[in-house]
Amino acid sequence: MYKLSTILMACGALACAQDKVTVPLSNPSQPATVKAHLMSGSITVTGGGTAGQVVIESSNASRSRREPKDMPQGMHRIDTGGGGFDAEEDHNVVTIGSGRYMGGSENITITVPTNASLQLKSINGGKIEVTGVNGEIEVENINGSIVLKDVSGNVVAASQNGSITANLDKITPGKPMSFTTMNGKLDVTLPADTKAKLRLKTDNGSVYSDFDVKMEPDTSKPVIEDARGQGGRYRIRMDHSVYGSINGGGPEYRFETMNGSILIHKK
Repeated sequence: MYKLSTILMACGALACAQDKVTVPLSNPSQPATVKAHLMSGSITVTGGGTAGQVVIESSNASRSRREPKDMPQGMHRIDTGGGGFDAEEDHNVVTIGSGRYMGGSENITITVPTNASLQLKSINGGKIEVTGVNGEIEVENINGSIVLKDVSGNVVAASQNGSITANLDKITPGKPMSFTTMNGKLDVTLPADTKAKLRLKTDNGSVYSDFDVKMEPDTSKPVIEDARGQGGRYRIRMDHSVYGSINGGGPEYRFETMNGSILIHKK
């Protein structure tokens, strides 16, 4: 197991810092899995890096520090450090998390080998962007957008307040995918030969596609939620999604937004 802990220092009136570390993989011949979870900040991942290692760069740019009203006359404040991240590698799984100081926004840039799986999550104030990665890609951004460029494999992407843009070069046949947000547009490009069953839902928006989508005639279906075994209730609700298929159908691809349109492009 390879362990690393990096705490970044502040500089100037605007707390800012940069650091770069290289994490070697336990088995360089095997694909890596990278898990990055931030409380606040952006995550950028780029594929095509050197085999057998993951490179992490961090920059902290917290809000400017105003002098407190109760500061004694003739004195100035001294910053005691800021930002940082923790990283740990265990059997080709690299786990990255926010450092101990949570006062600013930590932006993480990660360079990985092309064949890598990702689990990325940010909660506040940052964009998650992935370019040129082939693998299992799971992305969650609570308050920010998600952008996936020239990726391959299969994707599960979710946001609460942000758009999702994804451009897939190749897909993993037979595996489902999901693109969901509460407030934002879904703009997804798929290979022309993609075989999938589409589940589409938008409350305040429209759905567009240049695929030849064969719609199902009756798409209003009851959904049963039985939580009585866990002390809950038995509930039946109507699913207002619409269903269709492209290229004869296949695994389910879910596209759902409450406030926004859905665009499904043929690459």
